[in-house]
Amino acid sequence: MNDDRDDYIDIQPWPVAELIGQLTAHVAIGRRGLIESDPDTDGFERETDRFELDAWAKLELTSWLTADQLAILEAPLDSLNPDQLDRCEDALVVASSIAWCTRVESELRLPIVTNGDAEQRTIAWSPRPWTPIRNVLKGIRVRSDETLAAERERWELLHWRCHLFTEESDLDEDRKALRDTIRELQGQELLGHNDVDLILEDGTPFSDLDDDTLDEIASQSEIRLRALNWVCGFGDTPATAPLFVDE
Repeated sequence: MNDDRDDYIDIQPWPVAELIGQLTAHVAIGRRGLIESDPDTDGFERETDRFELDAWAKLELTSWLTADQLAILEAPLDSLNPDQLDRCEDALVVASSIAWCTRVESELRLPIVTNGDAEQRTIAWSPRPWTPIRNVLKGIRVRSDETLAAERERWELLHWRCHLFTEESDLDEDRKALRDTIRELQGQELLGHNDVDLILEDGTPFSDLDDDTLDEIASQSEIRLRALNWVCGFGDTPATAPLFVDE
């Protein structure tokens, strides 16, 4: 990996209204999934919540919702398929990533392995039926270009690390690349490492992670990296943003 790539990437964040619009649209999709998977609330109340969410989203969020997302909002209660439910869950990861970029989420960095706290804080902050988007725009300040560049590079490195050591024929090359990258990270605060491998916030090396945890980080790193790249001005939407901006 080249730790100088963000020195020349031209970062041009989207306007605040666009950022918050996408954040709110993705939270709406996430909320739809939560309504679907809530076993403790009365069915009539859940359907009322679904109907209001759908109606409000069509009033406030049509500029940021895709046809597939609208279909999720419109779907009758208890009719979402597993793929749609996964999209609802992923939407909250996108939303919390944008929330971090706009200081709605105030943590220093996005968590490598989310426990859901960032997503819950984003849901709690986000407009809901029947709040106009314009009511929350005042006071939003996007993080600096330098901070955005560092975080998107951090997730690019995490995504890259998740896909090392998957091919027997590439093991030696991957070991060398990892050693070189850790050498480049010396003296930086971009990512923790133990001089042998990258580590999680709790000190666990990637080499000690089980396959399920590694797959989860790989999946979330792709979602967050695309979202961060979109915030930085690459791609028309978080879903269509490129994974690697220098290709």
